[in-house]
Amino acid sequence: MLRVGFIGAGTISDENARGYLDCADATIVAVCDPDEARARSQMRRWNLPEAAYHGDYEQMLDREALDIVEILTPHHLHCAQAVRSAQAGVKGISVQKPMAVNLRECDSMIDACRRNGVVLKVYENFLFYPVFRTAKELVDHGLIGDLTSIRVHTIGGLRQGARWPWCWTPGSWALDVRKSGFGPLVGDDGHHKFSLARWLMGRDLEKVSAWIEPTTPLDAPAFIRGRFRSAPGDRPKYALLDFSFSAELSIPFDFWLDDFVEVVGSRGVLWINQCSAAGDREFFKGNQMSRSPVFPPIAVYLDGRVTTYLDEMSPSERNWSSSFVASTKHFIEVVRQGGDPISSGADGREVVRSIIAAFVSAQENRDVYLDEITAEAEEDGRCEVRTNFCNL
Repeated sequence: MLRVGFIGAGTISDENARGYLDCADATIVAVCDPDEARARSQMRRWNLPEAAYHGDYEQMLDREALDIVEILTPHHLHCAQAVRSAQAGVKGISVQKPMAVNLRECDSMIDACRRNGVVLKVYENFLFYPVFRTAKELVDHGLIGDLTSIRVHTIGGLRQGARWPWCWTPGSWALDVRKSGFGPLVGDDGHHKFSLARWLMGRDLEKVSAWIEPTTPLDAPAFIRGRFRSAPGDRPKYALLDFSFSAELSIPFDFWLDDFVEVVGSRGVLWINQCSAAGDREFFKGNQMSRSPVFPPIAVYLDGRVTTYLDEMSPSERNWSSSFVASTKHFIEVVRQGGDPISSGADGREVVRSIIAAFVSAQENRDVYLDEITAEAEEDGRCEVRTNFCNL
């Protein structure tokens, strides 16, 4: 039985815990958070009466014989916590995305895990969402031909008069670029979108050109155009990641954020509707979109006809929480049996590099090649993210 310790017991920890609860191969034995009441509340919620509480993560690492550490803390804390966990001799480290605030920290984390024989995973649940995984199978089997472009469109907003979520209130670490590293939409939530585009297209980005509105409360609207690196015999491949946000939406809940994807191939087009707010997720209770035939999980236009997929998927399967369970189960198996996680430290580093390139492009109003974004350039101040483009 693998022994698991959590560093951080904030809101997202509920999702990360799901895959360990009632698991035959791993169990949560310790939770660390500076807020003891919050940590103990989570342990009660997860029905872990025998789990130990720690207020200091180094104390937890020293006192508990842990096999896996889940790091769910503000971004600027990830590096030190991951390096110390690797030095403590754990078998696997799962760190919340984005893995760090710059490439130097990414490299430190990767190096510490390599030297200590630790499996490092960046927690990217989008790659385990069942709708996305079906879409990946369809495009990999050539259903719509050779892929040429992908668009990932993020739409979000507040109900008119609703309060901003806690993470986006003035004074939050998530709005402090020194602690978060990036903006909350293009950088933090955007990690999902950069990861998804890279995974579905099977290529890393070569160049990006970004525009992010600097006068609105959050880093949106934003448009990031990209060209992927070419493989021999490839046709050119492109990406568009765009973010929209309204503070006056007419919605039955306070806050909404959802995702819509379009993949264009040489023979047809594939659309994916929803992820973050799909299914029966309690946070978006009252959302009727998943019940509408207008928004099937997947629709494909090919040979003049439209075919839909996963129409009979249950609301619980379409709920993005299912992706957290699948991601955790995958990591447990990797730690037990060996191999590489689907979202490795190297993968996480490449996504951070793409995010940095987008912010540098928007700051300097120019195309940015990914080859410009290096640890050495960071040292010289040539690829510094100076603003998160937020005005809350």
